[in-house]
Amino acid sequence: MSQFTPFGTLFRYFAFRFVGWISLCLFGLASIISLIQTVELVRRVSVLTATTPDVNYLNMAFLNLPAVIEMILPFAMLAGAMLCFSSWNRTNEFVAVRGFGQSIWAALGPALFSAFIIGMLFVTIINPIGAVTSKRHEAQMAKIFGESDNNFSLSTNGIWLRDTMESGKLIIRGDALNAEIASIINPVIYLYGEGVHLTALYKADRMQLTDKGWILDRAVRWLSDGQKTDIGNLLLPTGLDALDLRQSGLRPQSISVYSLPRFINGLERAGIPASGYRFHLYKTLSAPLLMIGIAMLAARVTLTNVSRGRRSRLFLRGALLAIIIFIFSYFMQVLGSALQVPMSVAAWTPSIAIALFGAIILARTDES
Repeated sequence: MSQFTPFGTLFRYFAFRFVGWISLCLFGLASIISLIQTVELVRRVSVLTATTPDVNYLNMAFLNLPAVIEMILPFAMLAGAMLCFSSWNRTNEFVAVRGFGQSIWAALGPALFSAFIIGMLFVTIINPIGAVTSKRHEAQMAKIFGESDNNFSLSTNGIWLRDTMESGKLIIRGDALNAEIASIINPVIYLYGEGVHLTALYKADRMQLTDKGWILDRAVRWLSDGQKTDIGNLLLPTGLDALDLRQSGLRPQSISVYSLPRFINGLERAGIPASGYRFHLYKTLSAPLLMIGIAMLAARVTLTNVSRGRRSRLFLRGALLAIIIFIFSYFMQVLGSALQVPMSVAAWTPSIAIALFGAIILARTDES
């Protein structure tokens, strides 16, 4: 059956049919979620005690659309794949392809290839667009409801940063980090020379990271011999990027997958926890594999049961699959956040496990 070879006539036919069902489900779910979020935004704006701001709700919905797609893409893939395969069963198209001696892998090749392409499009196009629109959406929300204190990172032990300079390194402790302007409140700076020898200690009311270095306000210096000097304003060199520190208060979804590796390295050099950003990076990169795994699971549930007269159980099985995938992914995320497993393992395990399980049960179906 030469027309079913990769990118042949039948291959393209089945691939376009599959993509059409996925697009339909994605559009439907995105419309429902966006409508619900818009209604909730209208409710929140209506209860403001101050003057009701002029809000463009349609624009807000479009700005948040990439984030909605990221949230519902696995479920749209599952629903679209099951509906597509059910349609193939009703028209006996899948049976006809199998009747020509094609293996289940060849018959599902167009669907699996399309699932991989959808995942790649999400990683390379939707994610970078969503990073830009997410920032604008957050800015609009802050303008509507007022500035929040999310730009400050606080803890019982304060803020700890590491920095390097040509003559040594800096260990910085502060009460709070204002990520919006890359500023640290009440900092204490330990200056180390070569090795581990403390050469000076600085205290200031505030220090801010700029492209030229750290600017200290009302700084006081103590040398290693205990001599105290009131310096006033002082500029210290830095090895950190001011932009990275300012963005350290952003949500992981607000940073493009292309910028995340450099951003994570910058945070870790400064001693700022970057586990959430690393998890988001690995989870995003695993999307193509997850899409393939979901497509294989949907094929196993739909093609082998609907044809046997169990069509009434199709949606129940789909709902159970969605719940299992969600719970398993969330469980691995909790393990990663609790540092029970490495972030790379926590992010990649759901996609790898789903893909392997789907491949195994499809292989057993092909043998039977």
